Amino acid sequence: ETQNQCAIMRGFQALLREDPKGIGGYLHPPAMFSLGADRGTLFYARQPPFCRRCMAYGHILASCSTRKCRFCGSGEHEAKDCDEPKACHGCGSSAHLWRECPRAYDPPFCRRCMAYGHILASCSTKKCRICGSAEHEARDCDEPKACHGCGSSAHLWRECPALESTF
Repeated sequence: ETQNQCAIMRGFQALLREDPKGIGGYLHPPAMFSLGADRGTLFYARQPPFCRRCMAYGHILASCSTRKCRFCGSGEHEAKDCDEPKACHGCGSSAHLWRECPRAYDPPFCRRCMAYGHILASCSTKKCRICGSAEHEARDCDEPKACHGCGSSAHLWRECPALESTF
């Protein structure tokens, strides 16, 4: 691990509470979470498959049958097909989206260089999220991209076959 990865990744030990109605007999923590303006994803051993569309355990996005628009809440279509004006997920304004929200980063914090005072969109620091190099960015990286779920370079996380059978 590089020093930059240590600033982002944290390791915790947790004991799952037994729940006879839960998947595998346990109560599982949310696989996605928000802390202020920062969003995170949780991975752990024997984690059941989690869908990022309907936010439910038991399947992944690729096999989800739920249709729900994150902009208007309709079950008739998905966000990509929504005719309603797009609104900021942070403050609800239709004047801007989350990435331009003046209240989203208070105080401003950059997730690339881990510094306060600016956000990622205005960061001048180069850092590749694939190999960790400070010489280039991910779009210019020669290293093969790898799945964050299993490490394979044959697919990315969203297509990972191991996600359906991690429990």
